[in-house]
Amino acid sequence: MQNTLTVYKTKFVWSFIHFLVGGLLLFLVATWLFFSWFDNGRYMLTDLVGLAVIIFSIDLIIGPLFNFWLLSPFKTKLENAINFSFIVILQVISLVYGITQIDGQRLAYIVKWEGSYFTVLKGEDRRPVHEEAMYHFNEPTIQSNGRAFYEMMIKNAIPPIEMYEYFLSVPVSSECSFSPCKVITKSGLVKLKSTDEGLVFF
Repeated sequence: MQNTLTVYKTKFVWSFIHFLVGGLLLFLVATWLFFSWFDNGRYMLTDLVGLAVIIFSIDLIIGPLFNFWLLSPFKTKLENAINFSFIVILQVISLVYGITQIDGQRLAYIVKWEGSYFTVLKGEDRRPVHEEAMYHFNEPTIQSNGRAFYEMMIKNAIPPIEMYEYFLSVPVSSECSFSPCKVITKSGLVKLKSTDEGLVFF
C-alpha cells in the first residue's frame, strides 16, 4: 500500500512539473504569436481567444496526462526516456497543428466592396501570396472580357470579396486616415483607423 502511494505521488509530481514547464512554454509561444500576428487590435477580427484557448488547453493537458500514464519509477531510465520522447513529440505535433490553425486566422487583406469594408482572413485568401494589403473591388462591366469569368465564380459560390482577380490595390494611408471606418469582420463590426504605425483596429 505504501509503495503504491509513493509511486502515485512520484507520478503526480512528475506530471505537475511537466504541467508547469509546458504551461510556461505555451505562455511564451502564445505571447509571441499575439504580439507578432495580432497586434493593434487584429485579435478582434476573429474568435482568436476562443480558438487559442481550446488549442493550447488540449496541448497543455495532453502532456501531463500521458506523463502520469506512461512514466513510472518502476520502469527503467530507457523506458521512461522513450515514453517521455513520445509525449514530447506528440505535444510538438499538437502545437504545430494549433499554430497552423491560428495562422489561418491572421488578417490577409481588407477590400472595399459596394461602399463597405470587409476583412478576409489568411485561411480564406485565394491569392498565391499572402501579404496584408488593402484593395478596392472593381466589378467587371456587363459584356466586358472579364464578366464571364466573374459570373462563373459567382456560380461557384466564390464571394466578390475573395475575387482577387478584380482587386485594385490602394495605399493603406489613403483609407480611413482622417476618421475611423467601420469594417465588417467574422466577429462583427470593428472600427479601423490608418495611422503612421499602420492599421489599428478598435
